[in-house]
Amino acid sequence: MKFSICIPNYNYARYIGETIESVRRQQAEIEILVSDNCSTDDSVAVVEAFDDPRIKLHVNRGNVGFAGNLDRACQDATGDRMLLLSSDDLARPDAFGTYAALAEALGPAADRAIFSSGYEVIDGDGIKTGEAGLDRRLWPEAERDEALSAAVGAPVYRHDAARLLQRSLELVRTPFSFASTCYPRGLYEQLEGYGGGYMFNPDKMFAWKLMSAADQAFFVDRPLFAYRVHANNQAALQREAGALKHLMDQYRATFDTAPEVLERAGFSREDMARAFVEQDIGLRGLKMVAEGERTLARRGVDFGKAAYPAVAGHCGKVRILRALLALGPLGTMVARPFYRRAMASYEAQGAANDTPGTAAGAP
Repeated sequence: MKFSICIPNYNYARYIGETIESVRRQQAEIEILVSDNCSTDDSVAVVEAFDDPRIKLHVNRGNVGFAGNLDRACQDATGDRMLLLSSDDLARPDAFGTYAALAEALGPAADRAIFSSGYEVIDGDGIKTGEAGLDRRLWPEAERDEALSAAVGAPVYRHDAARLLQRSLELVRTPFSFASTCYPRGLYEQLEGYGGGYMFNPDKMFAWKLMSAADQAFFVDRPLFAYRVHANNQAALQREAGALKHLMDQYRATFDTAPEVLERAGFSREDMARAFVEQDIGLRGLKMVAEGERTLARRGVDFGKAAYPAVAGHCGKVRILRALLALGPLGTMVARPFYRRAMASYEAQGAANDTPGTAAGAP
């Protein structure tokens, strides 16, 4: 089992050496494909300093954007399975050995299976600040597979890919973290790759396509990777952009998601519009007001009204949000219990799907 670890990079000279080193020490057959997107720092020199034939560096002649560079990083992959790793994130020492054991235990079924795992959250200095495991809200019908868990040495959960896709569209999210998503190269080629165009979340749209083509998804409930949060990563840049670029991506998905993806999930364009307004305008807006970001919330409401006026007009969360915004600063105080109630309901959806003996992280 050979893994292609594809690393898109732009101006992460500070981190990329550590990222590559975390992959080089894996107990698995690997190749490392780095695509540098015209960095202006010392990124290329850092990569070239490695004396390792498993590393292949491609330097773009021009900056092709974040989304475009994902496929550039993947274009020369020759492995059985692929994984995109940000140039500031890390693979823990047992990451690909664990995935190799899972693929071996699955046999031929691995050729149509998506792998994901838990991850640690680290800061710019590599200090652990948190950890994420199985999210039952996004994996509503995940079942622990005892045979696979024994083979891998960690809790392994399986989920039907079509049902997982449906849940993902309902919440306009992806059930996979960018750092841990591993898929067969055959599926990547079948789907013609990531495709450019989305500014902040091209991995989400690709994950939807993956689930539309895969049979099953598997989650290893142990942190196999580390996701770095710092002032220059995608989440921080999204906030600096006033959340509008994120909303543009989410809105585009309501009419641009491939028909075969919607068909596999049993979803319609109207369902996508309602999910967008409910999740990205209503719930996200309530969070912003609760945190005192009323200007961002108002931008979202205006965007939703312009995009889908009828849907926004009938959405309860949007009506509450507009009322809270009309209250001015007082609306922030009032918004907090509304948002807590909405999140409690969201959390309860996950808790309701837990059954005795199969809770996330169960021994």
